[in-house]
Amino acid sequence: MSTRTSKLVAALVILLACGFVALAGVGGWFYWNGVEIQGEKDARVILADKAKEQIPKVFGYDYQTVERTLNDIYPLLTPSYRQEFKDRAMKDIIPQARERQLVSQANTVGVGVLAAERNSGSVMVYLNRTVTDKSKEPVYDGSRLKVDYVKVDGQWLINYITPI
Repeated sequence: MSTRTSKLVAALVILLACGFVALAGVGGWFYWNGVEIQGEKDARVILADKAKEQIPKVFGYDYQTVERTLNDIYPLLTPSYRQEFKDRAMKDIIPQARERQLVSQANTVGVGVLAAERNSGSVMVYLNRTVTDKSKEPVYDGSRLKVDYVKVDGQWLINYITPI
């Protein structure tokens, strides 16, 4: 084989190797893009249902069982938000509920996904709440909440709740 033929074969091998690497990269990109898009679609469906079910539990309680009710809520929260929520519950929610004999009933009346990614998302929740105290006079409250979710160890957890 001549030197010229050897150089041509070497150039062809290098060109084929570069083409293979480029095609593998493009294929990997298309695959990962598909994974991301499917994850976003799944998150939209899952988060809307989760928020509709979970948020009334977070805001509904009876003064006689408020601690037990809140203990059932803590596993729905991310570790960082759980601690903040516990602190607020111990400092404000539980003492006020007991002192004023509050009963809070909450119902989700609407849910809309604001943003969804494979491992995080935000949901707008429209919540109606009826709060009754010692006087037995109900107070009706409607609110909008932005609920941020994060996927932790394969589970969707509430990362923060922001009144809007």
